[in-house]
Amino acid sequence: MERFMLFLFVMYSLQMLLTYFQIKNLRKTLAESRQKGLVGMGSKKRKLTAGNIVVLVTDEDGDVVEGRMMKGFSVLARFKELPGVKGCNVARLKERVLAEPDKKRDVAMLEAIEQIERQLNKAEETEAAAECLA
Repeated sequence: MERFMLFLFVMYSLQMLLTYFQIKNLRKTLAESRQKGLVGMGSKKRKLTAGNIVVLVTDEDGDVVEGRMMKGFSVLARFKELPGVKGCNVARLKERVLAEPDKKRDVAMLEAIEQIERQLNKAEETEAAAECLA
């Protein structure tokens, strides 16, 4: 019984350590992405299958500069380049995602797109307010 409890403790400690490194990787990716432009992040958590996290980076015009996705079931998952999004406009990307349903990616992708759209709208409102004051 004591060996079993020791085994559980070691496995739990290993999981905590690997989770720490995964979160460290997420923070590093977000910090690098913030230097490149506006960042939107979305996630889809699942209980029995692999979840995913999508990070999109756009310029001030809403064109995607970079897209990354972390997909996996374990804490060993890392970010990989998201194919087919670089250079797309956020509005066109949203239309494409809605037209081609891929439930594993869509929730996270749409959440990231909506965050970027909010940031773009806020920037436009700020510019409009600055013009009114000038």
